[in-house]
Amino acid sequence: MNGQRHATVVAAATLALTLTPLIGIFNGLGWMFPVMLTIAVVATAGSLMRAAGRGQGLQTLAMAAALVVILTIGFGDGTGLLFLVPLPATFEHWAVLAQEGVGAIIVNAPPVEATGGIMFLTVLGVGVVAILHDMFVVGLRTPALAGLTLLTMYLVPVSVAPEATAWFWFILPAVAYLWILGDDNLKRVSAFGHRFTGAGQLVGRSFPSPMARTARWSAAGFIAVALAVLAVVPVNTSGLIDNVADGIEGGESYGLGDVNPWAQLSGSLTRPEEVDVLRVTTDDPSPRYLRMHVLDELTGDGFAPNEYQGTQNLDELPDADGERYTAQIENLQLQAPVVPVYGSPTNLEIDGDWRLDPDTGVIVGDGSDMGDVDEYTLEYTEPDPDAETLAAAGGMSSSDDRWDLNTEHPDVPELTDIVAGATAGATTVHEKVLAVQQYLSVSNGFRYSLETVDAGNDEAVLDFLETKQGYCQQYAATMAWMLREADVAARVVVGLSQGSRDGNEWVLTSHDYHAWVEVYYDGPGWVTFDPTPAASVPGSVSFPWANEPDDAPDPETEPSENEVPTDEPSAPETDASGQTIPPEGGASEGPSADAGAGSDGGAALPFHPGWLSLLLLLAVPFLPVLSRGALRKRRLNPRTLTAKTAWDEAMDLALDYGVSIPDSYTPRQAAGVLATAAPSAREAAKALGSAMALHRYSPRGADPAGLADALRDLHIALDKTSPAQVRYKAVFWPASLVAKVGAGRAEQSARLSRRSARTTDRVRSALRRRRRSNNRDKPGVTGRA
Repeated sequence: MNGQRHATVVAAATLALTLTPLIGIFNGLGWMFPVMLTIAVVATAGSLMRAAGRGQGLQTLAMAAALVVILTIGFGDGTGLLFLVPLPATFEHWAVLAQEGVGAIIVNAPPVEATGGIMFLTVLGVGVVAILHDMFVVGLRTPALAGLTLLTMYLVPVSVAPEATAWFWFILPAVAYLWILGDDNLKRVSAFGHRFTGAGQLVGRSFPSPMARTARWSAAGFIAVALAVLAVVPVNTSGLIDNVADGIEGGESYGLGDVNPWAQLSGSLTRPEEVDVLRVTTDDPSPRYLRMHVLDELTGDGFAPNEYQGTQNLDELPDADGERYTAQIENLQLQAPVVPVYGSPTNLEIDGDWRLDPDTGVIVGDGSDMGDVDEYTLEYTEPDPDAETLAAAGGMSSSDDRWDLNTEHPDVPELTDIVAGATAGATTVHEKVLAVQQYLSVSNGFRYSLETVDAGNDEAVLDFLETKQGYCQQYAATMAWMLREADVAARVVVGLSQGSRDGNEWVLTSHDYHAWVEVYYDGPGWVTFDPTPAASVPGSVSFPWANEPDDAPDPETEPSENEVPTDEPSAPETDASGQTIPPEGGASEGPSADAGAGSDGGAALPFHPGWLSLLLLLAVPFLPVLSRGALRKRRLNPRTLTAKTAWDEAMDLALDYGVSIPDSYTPRQAAGVLATAAPSAREAAKALGSAMALHRYSPRGADPAGLADALRDLHIALDKTSPAQVRYKAVFWPASLVAKVGAGRAEQSARLSRRSARTTDRVRSALRRRRRSNNRDKPGVTGRA
């Protein structure tokens, strides 16, 4: 194995060692095969390019192409050409997988299943890092920079999995980096020449260097000190990213370390499998929505929560009027820096440090997270204004300190015109709210779709109003923005819908994440409105004061030309308490159905069956082995074995194991060299040399009997007496095969040159003109015309 191939193996092996923290990220070890295969294929592509004598640029392109082939086969969903070459549909599918993976990363807590978008992002990331790692270690010969790639692979799991920060996960990455540095240093020292002891005695290549003891003790000391430091560093339960965020701005991690509510919402709704999040036991016969985040800051990028400054203690919860309810909430898998609450909380019993934001009613963690809470008890009241009260109420006064925050909006002329048309004739706050809600209804052509890009900026809102397709995020953000355009104080709330009843309990899943709107009325305060079609939201609740229009157009009425045909079902039936009655057959229509579209109900396989074709790429390094073995088998075939074929095999074995035999040597002289190189096969070498001499010089030739056994003895002897590096090279990269390929190319080149020269001579002869004579009409002196 030459230096470059050895460095390639070291680079791939060290990167594989650094992936051990991923064990804490994924369930099981199913992720190891695709990830390790990606590293192997990328390394093989770079090694083949280097063997062909290509530069670093082509090596990088070859590795990138190999990664693209891997992604096409494993995650192309059959859209690639012959499962290998990506097409435009392949890139579109990758974009969907990437979006799904980002959402799953935000929503799920480790360990997660190694499927779908998460596995796509993992293979893509590992492939890119493998390219950079190979380039640093082998291509650019800067192994010290490989620490950056190894650190990248180590920090990713450490950032998302608290258990990955344990000291023992650091051992293998540290050993991998020391291996790279030590291997490079050994090669540099070996280039100096022979090694000697302090007394001047020569040290053989197979013996360890006398100075290696110092290096080993230094490396062991470095690892021991590093592990000791890691052992005493306090490890928080929220991972590296949250640790960095803690302590900034007075130690309040919320706001800065907060999860993006929009990303959490979209990731939950598009998650393929439905996961139970909360289980609620309450004396409320029909609980409404659980509020989590309030998004009251509107910029060109859309709605976002504020920094929750000026928070209060929980003992300052307001004592609201109305009937009180109690809810016992069990946390199953929810992780969030806010507490989900119903209505207007009056009392909260929960572990950890939590505070109340008086402007939004959001209960945020002061260094606490819902991931650390198993259950909590909530006492609350549910506001229940009637439509008549809201119709007579005014809006927020412009002199109110909260006016600017809840009415500010970017200047979007196109949206201003749309709002003006939608609210034409509306004078009161309630009339404007109902006009906007009616504008976004199914009767005006709007329909629910999870395929819409999850964004709430001005361009996304205009796109939603044009395509009339989106899910709760687009509905809520658009309605709140349109109301602000109409000078109505409005904000967006993200939380969980009612869920589904399970006996005396309510179960809320990842598909119950939802967004709605709160509008401010003078007197009643913030009132909930839900513009999303109720038929599309599992566990949706009807609000009597909203006077919600029918979600489905009259079937006898022809749709207008600006309406988009829709398969949206009509509004679901509700019982007396407002709970949605599920459709017959128990089928759930909405996000869960959309999210699972195209699946067969089984667990998604992380890789397409086309992965099997990658085995062909792995077989490429073994082609020289197979070719050399086939040639040896053909030569030793008893039906075709002669002294000549046996001698050719002996000379190729000498070339493979580095035994130099000049071409001018006679067979007996060459046999003597072989006997010296492999003393235990002296008789075998002598027999082969004598047979070849008889073949050349005796008219009767040589008897091939026993030559096959002699060759096997010679092969075994050469293999035993050769160093390990020479043995591996003779097996995996035989020099005789390389020489034959080179000789074949030279012969082909010479043959082409001779053919080209003959063709050139013919062309010149055809174009050469005969010499003219001044005596063409008279016979020459020689009698020639």
